[in-house]
Amino acid sequence: MRVIVLAAAVLATMASHALAQTCLRPKWTECVSFPNGGRHTGVSPQGTPVQMEIAPGPDICVSNEWEIRAETYAQFSRNGAPWPERDWDVNVDNFCLYKN
Repeated sequence: MRVIVLAAAVLATMASHALAQTCLRPKWTECVSFPNGGRHTGVSPQGTPVQMEIAPGPDICVSNEWEIRAETYAQFSRNGAPWPERDWDVNVDNFCLYKN
């Protein structure tokens, strides 16, 4: 019984920590550092939710913003190269970067 209570307490602590993370939404040309990694969420131009883990490393910058069907989307770069890939776009109104 103690093991179940302890496991539940650990899970509750982890969940509250995850919910307490701040959504970072840098503007065009702004950067965010991720020395301990993190997580990236957003909505693609196709309207599907996307999510990706961020490995520890150099800053991630909003390198480009462009419009599709009256919606603005952001593209990112890391260390001067497209991140995570050249065709990765997310809606600027609802993407988030979270630090670990």
